[in-house]
Amino acid sequence: MLGLLALPDSALAATAPKARPRIAFFTPNSEGNTYWPQVFRIMAIVAQSLGFEFVPYSFGVQNRFTRLRDAVQALNMQPRPDAVIASVVIGQSRGILEAAQLMGIPVFILGPLFPAELPAIGGAPRVQYKNWPALFNWAEEQKGHALGKALLQAAQQHNAVADDGHIHVVGLGGDPSWFGSGLRQAGLRRAVAEHPKAVLKQVVPTHWTQKEGQQLTAKLLARFPQASVFWAASDQLGSGAAQALIAAGKVPGKTAFTGGLDLSELGLDMVSQGRFVATAASPLLSYAQVAILVYDYLHGQDFAAELGREIEFPALVATRDNAAQHQRLGECVQGIDFKAFSKAHNPKLARYDFSFDAFREAAGACARA
Repeated sequence: MLGLLALPDSALAATAPKARPRIAFFTPNSEGNTYWPQVFRIMAIVAQSLGFEFVPYSFGVQNRFTRLRDAVQALNMQPRPDAVIASVVIGQSRGILEAAQLMGIPVFILGPLFPAELPAIGGAPRVQYKNWPALFNWAEEQKGHALGKALLQAAQQHNAVADDGHIHVVGLGGDPSWFGSGLRQAGLRRAVAEHPKAVLKQVVPTHWTQKEGQQLTAKLLARFPQASVFWAASDQLGSGAAQALIAAGKVPGKTAFTGGLDLSELGLDMVSQGRFVATAASPLLSYAQVAILVYDYLHGQDFAAELGREIEFPALVATRDNAAQHQRLGECVQGIDFKAFSKAHNPKLARYDFSFDAFREAAGACARA
């Protein structure tokens, strides 16, 4: 794979920061996915505000070896990126880091990573691979737990129990090749274990598509007809689940309860319509934070002393009570001046503040309408 690269000796040395750096984004993307296009939109808005070139690459989710090959090829395309943000599955990290290191390209990994693969890459950023400045994580177990807890509370409030007096729970899991899928599922299991009258019947893996959510929910309903909680590892899966529940004569929010794990526009719409109990995740503006930190790093503003080398974004939960607030902020992203959050653009900035409230304040009256 590394034979794809034809590198001059000068590529081994880091280049000076560019006035308009090229930042690439590597991510999986399933058919009909609505989540990553939203991320790309936010990153593009941040790029326009700060002044960098944003280049997204969408790779398939079916074959992890093909994804690694495509990532290495993208690294070698001209003009080469000045930095890479990479969402990875098992086995990808080392290959991307090695290829990028030969070119002097820093790689910012979006985790979480399987613990078993950490020793091969030094265990943490800036140890074995100096071109790996940071690992970003999204509190996957926490968000899986938060959604499970919200669904169980709603089911209990509506006394949606089976004949045995227990709340029967089923789940639509994610792709097992990504460690975050297991963490999200572990959060669900913890929520069930904490509930005195809940039992988890089955969780099935998926490739994240809405079609799978619909088809597998129908099968789970046939297998467990008294299930009332349908936990889903993404908003797209949850949307498919809601379709299947309605088709089966269930009433979302009254006789059956589902939700997702993205805080996406789709998920927030489903919450507002009453089809989701909740959607739980870090706000999509967490990707704005990633973009700002990468940009600042390329301009000599290293965030490690203040924020660390491993950064985790907390999970928020959107319900009918606050979904509109999240929706308004999403609609106002275009009006945010992201330079105010960047130390490269704002040298007087003493500390970073990427809180939800800080972004709402930056959006001004638009977010408060």
